[in-house]
Amino acid sequence: MALEQTLQAARQGDLDVLRSLHAARLLGPSLRDPLDALPVHHAARAGKLHCLRFLVEEAGLPAAASARNGATPAHDAAATGHLSCLMWLLSQGGCRVQDRDNSGATVLHLAARFGHPEVVNWLLRHGGGDPTVATDTGALPLHYAAAKGDFPSLRLLVGHHPE
Repeated sequence: MALEQTLQAARQGDLDVLRSLHAARLLGPSLRDPLDALPVHHAARAGKLHCLRFLVEEAGLPAAASARNGATPAHDAAATGHLSCLMWLLSQGGCRVQDRDNSGATVLHLAARFGHPEVVNWLLRHGGGDPTVATDTGALPLHYAAAKGDFPSLRLLVGHHPE
């Protein structure tokens, strides 16, 4: 009951519910969904920065926790295009731009794979994203952008990796 209520509140941005659950001491790092993602993953995926910050700063959940697939909340924010959450996770939450999931993908790979040129742009210009890093199968971020047909991201990536 507390798990689903927490995950729903994190996804919907319901800070009051999260505060109530925290006051009842029902929030903790053992609160994970079936894929081992924490409420911080769900808040990052939904772009709910205020909930993400509360879960980390007030409830003490780890911002850089990995789900079963190795993804951190930063991976989820990049994959869903939530730049403000990604920026906070990288600057304040302890996530690192070079963190890899179980397939070897970084946040830059995921931003390119799911067609988020604004995230790709920020990672290349300000976030320290490396367009030359390959996944375990040899895929570069520009491969994902090309496969997606995301020409704005592809242009950005080629500009940073012209070979």
